[in-house]
Amino acid sequence: MPKQNTALLLSRYIWLIDTIYSAGSISREEIDRRWCRSLLSEGEMAIPERTFHRYKDAIQELFQINIAFSKSRGYYIENTTDFQRNELRKWLISTFAVNNLINEGVHLRKHIGFEPMPSGQQYLTTILEAIRDRVRLRVTHQGFSKSEAKSFTIAPYGLKVFKQRWYVLAASEYPDGRLLVYSLDRFTDVERTDISYTIPSDFDINEYFRSFYGVSNLSNAQPEIVQLRIDASQVKFFRTLPLHHSQEEIETTDAYSVFQYYLVPTFELTKEILSNTPYIEVLLPQSLREEIKEKVKKMGER
Repeated sequence: MPKQNTALLLSRYIWLIDTIYSAGSISREEIDRRWCRSLLSEGEMAIPERTFHRYKDAIQELFQINIAFSKSRGYYIENTTDFQRNELRKWLISTFAVNNLINEGVHLRKHIGFEPMPSGQQYLTTILEAIRDRVRLRVTHQGFSKSEAKSFTIAPYGLKVFKQRWYVLAASEYPDGRLLVYSLDRFTDVERTDISYTIPSDFDINEYFRSFYGVSNLSNAQPEIVQLRIDASQVKFFRTLPLHHSQEEIETTDAYSVFQYYLVPTFELTKEILSNTPYIEVLLPQSLREEIKEKVKKMGER
């Protein structure tokens, strides 16, 4: 199938998923009414019945998303809880849905602001293909604190986005094969090799970073209880965008709320707490409280 037709079909699949998911449940007639308003329809007044079911089957195969039907509800996404928990799938769907909408009207581009991503994105395809094929990469890397670049091979395990930067978790050339995190914007070159490697069958990058905020790779560190007291003026920001999946609101007053987490205190967490000064206070652990206290003291001295 021509590449252009493949892209068009994918856009139509995403449109159908987003339309049904956003509605909760929707009739076949309403789907066709919304289809008429979409430029993806290319003038079609309705989605032909056979085409509609072909799209449904393709969506099931590509995304493992089942579009179900009942007389009382119409069409709906089955197992929406599983759908919502799959962060990668949600990200893909929302990204394509917004892209489709923008492409439908060029004038909309003037009304949507995007945060720029730094360099390094050009290596995403090469890294993903290496993960798929289980072959090592030769990379040229220059850290911000290094005067010269260094070339070495890595065995990529997975990719992660944090604070507008792409990172790759990879096994290094060290004899123990320890896993390290590299920011893609520090790479100046990435090349595929013919050297194969293996990844444990149960590896999941989301589970790997489950106890961390950010991309710090503290494999030997143990998570602990972290408690933050947030001023009432900022509480809703934390409720609507949790700092970490373990977040719990354990105390609420008119003046503040206390949020509790179970994670490893990382450098990124310290930076996030400082970015919310003076609306936040560390209650636990004492070591993190003292660290923040010392950094705030230095800020005052400057």
